[in-house]
This record gives sequence, C-alpha cells and structure tokens, in this order.
Amino acid sequence: MILSNRKGFVLPTVIFAITVMSVIAVVALTTASDERRTSRATRESTLAMYAAEAGLRQTHGAWPAGAQSLQPGDSLDLGWQTLPNKAAYRTVIHRVDQGGLQEYDVIVQGRRTDPTAGIITIAGSVGGVPIFSHAVSGESGVKLANGGIFDGYDSERGPYFAATADSTANLRSGGDISISLTLLKGGASAAGAVSLGLLAFVTGDTSSGAPAAPPMDILPCPSGGFTPAAKVPTGAGISYSAVTGALHVSGGATLTLADTSYFFSSIVLTNNSNLVVLGASAAKIILLDSLNAAGGNVINQSAKPPTLSFESCGASATPGDWSLNSGGSPGYFTVYAPNHAVFEHGAGDFHGAIVADSYYATGGGRFHYDAALARQPSYKLQVQRGSWAQLAGT
Repeated sequence: MILSNRKGFVLPTVIFAITVMSVIAVVALTTASDERRTSRATRESTLAMYAAEAGLRQTHGAWPAGAQSLQPGDSLDLGWQTLPNKAAYRTVIHRVDQGGLQEYDVIVQGRRTDPTAGIITIAGSVGGVPIFSHAVSGESGVKLANGGIFDGYDSERGPYFAATADSTANLRSGGDISISLTLLKGGASAAGAVSLGLLAFVTGDTSSGAPAAPPMDILPCPSGGFTPAAKVPTGAGISYSAVTGALHVSGGATLTLADTSYFFSSIVLTNNSNLVVLGASAAKIILLDSLNAAGGNVINQSAKPPTLSFESCGASATPGDWSLNSGGSPGYFTVYAPNHAVFEHGAGDFHGAIVADSYYATGGGRFHYDAALARQPSYKLQVQRGSWAQLAGT
C-alpha cells in the first residue's frame, strides 16, 4: 500500500518538474530574444545617431548656397541623403532671426535605410559673424593722429547727436595701434602694442598683446565683368569705361547711382565732385583696385550707414590705397578693404565703420561708429558653440 502511494507521488512530481523546466526554458528563450531585440535596437539607434551627426557635420562643412538666400522664417529641406553604411540623414535649415545678423537652426534626422527603423533627431545652430563689430579694424595697424573725435551711436534708434553719443567706437588691430591728438570714446585692442601719445584720451580699456583675430576674408570679384556703361549716367565731368572699369568724376560734377550693385576697378573723385547714392535700398559698390574720394564727397541720401557699402575684391600684387574725405558733406557708409591701406582725410563727419589692412586718420575729422552695423547680415558664418542637442529618438 505504501509503495503504491509512492508511485502515485512520483508521477506528479515528474510532471511538475518538466513543467517548471519548460517555463524556465521559455523564459530563457524569451529573455534571449528580448536581449537580441534590445541589442539590435541599441545598435540601430547608435547608427542612426552616427548618421545624424554625420549629416550635421556635412552640412556645417559644405554649407548649401541656397541657405544664404533664405529670408527670416523660411526653411530649406535638403532631403534624405544615403550613407555607405546603409544609413541615411535628412537636413532641414530654418532661418530664425528677424532680418539682421543671420541665425540658422539646423535640424538633422538620422536613421538606417530601413524606413521602419527608428529615427534620431539632433539640432545645431549656425550664426553670422559680425563684420563691423569695431569702429575700425586694421589687419596690420591703426593710427589716429587727426585731432578729431571717435564716438558711437545706433542708427536704428535714431540719428547721431553729439550730446547722446556713446563709447562704442572700439578699435582692433592685428598689429599696433597708435593714438595721439584724439579723443577715443571706446577701447583699443592690438595684437601688437597700443601706444598713447600727446593729447590722447581713451575712455575704454586698452590691451596690448591681445590674441590675434582671424584675418578678414578677401572677397571674390563678381563674375561677368565690370558694370555695363548703360548703368552709369554720363555727362560733363563724368568718364567711365566698362572695359577698364575706371570711373572718374571731376570738375564739381555729380554722378547719381540708382541701382543697388556696381563693380568698378577704381573710383576717383576730384575738384569737389560728388558721388550720390539714392539709398532707397542697400547699395553695394565693389572695387577691384582703389577708391580715391579725397577730392570729393560720397553722399548717401538715406543718411544711414547700413544702406551703402564699399567693398574690395580679389587680390592684387600692388593693391592701391583708398582715400576718404570727410570734409564736405557727411559720409554715411562702410568700407571693407582688408587688403588695402585706408586714409581718412578732412575735418568733417563720417558715420559708419571701416575694415582695412591699415588705417590712418590725419584730417581732424569726427568718426561716428554706427552700432547697428554689427547686427547687419554677414557673408561669414560660424557654428555656434554648445548648440548641439538631441531633440528626439524613436
């Protein structure tokens, strides 16, 4: 009787043990499957992240030309691009500024080529580099010995008034800065030495041996040759050749330019002649060689420096000097000539900012830096540090 009871107990025990082992085996198989899926998902997610990062680096390294023409609020979708490791990325660029210095959000999605795989989304920012962040920037040197005044204002807040002028007329040089007989309402920073001579008054900080800033770019010249003769009005005292690109205004003549873009080899103003720019919209005058306005006046009818610029282009073995005259009518414009020496003559008023290889002020003029220029669109862009972020992952 006891043996029969034991036999009846063994069978259920064996069945229970088999059941437990089956459950353990199923759990083990399920766990292994889950681990494989988790491992695969992690691998796919990592590859998707790598794809997104590769897309962001590619966009930063080869900034699309179409992004430069985006207006505030516009977007540019570059579509999906396939990578060799069976991954892909998609970049969308959004311009997010209000129409001044450019700001772009760069949104990149990364995934494996399998459209059912998860997507990782990351973001970075690209912004414009202010070209006119200083009143005067000289690549090799700046010298003020004019018995004049350097101060600042903001044309977006109103016209210049001496009583409300501020101390934003800062100077920068990749070489030395020499100041004498001048009131500088601002600071001076030089990679070389800042020297203050007789009757030099500086309201801001001076810094010798400052870290050298990256050199300013020399812009390429426009394609297609110089401005056609039909775009340059002729008359007594005005001569222009579309073949050589040389423009000469003399004898007290006045040349009025109504378009927004011109390309000359040189401009010479003599005998109190005038170059008038209407200024209804931003005008750009590009020069291959030299600007000599010492004998005349550049008149910007808008009276706002951001609406008129003179820019040098190309490289010359013997770049000509640029001469400005602030003696007659007040000047309202910017000068970008990083491979030219720029001389400021006259005892009048100049409103704007200057980038030059070297800058010399000797005429006793009054230089008024317009802080609004630091917020204008720039041809130069840079990646904003610390802007990388992961937005989402699916």
